[in-house]
Amino acid sequence: MLAYMLEVSDVDLFCTEEQMEELLRDLSARGVAYTAERSETSQIIRLGGAENITLEFRLREDGYKLLNRRLTFHDPVIAEIFRDFVVRYKGHATIKLYRSDTLYIHHVQYGEVVRITEVSGNQRKVLLDKKETVTMEKVMQMFLLSEIENRIPKLREAIDAELDRLREALAAGDAAGIRASKERLKKLRREMLLYEV
Repeated sequence: MLAYMLEVSDVDLFCTEEQMEELLRDLSARGVAYTAERSETSQIIRLGGAENITLEFRLREDGYKLLNRRLTFHDPVIAEIFRDFVVRYKGHATIKLYRSDTLYIHHVQYGEVVRITEVSGNQRKVLLDKKETVTMEKVMQMFLLSEIENRIPKLREAIDAELDRLREALAAGDAAGIRASKERLKKLRREMLLYEV
């Protein structure tokens, strides 16, 4: 097996023009030769040296999308810069790192490593597995639960107040008041049942 190789697949990454400029600054700071070509709809970055890799970005409404879905790096410096780029800007990718006779597979979602697997020979070991990832749906559920917990006491007060009004309407023989109160109580009870479910 190779002494060092980093293979990136299933890449899904968006970035702004400023973030792309930051990538170019990182490459320069680490001594990586590159050329950048820009048109109205795309930007192409060609990495020099032994790598000979071309990164192609297409301009979209909200920034640039990386078109390369699979890349292979043999230079550890360039590999590290690209891996950091994916993580920093919340990209998705499967990153396979070959070192000597060991393979490390990193699954990255929204810039976070959620699973790392080590493969050595026929041995396979999970080093990290974050099964519980916070999704937008979970955040909305927590927000809704908090809203419901705040609403239930107010709803109970509203039901109690409406029961008092119904009692007064019954005592006064107010048929219209009784009907209106029963209608409001029906709606409040329906809302309470929804929250309790």
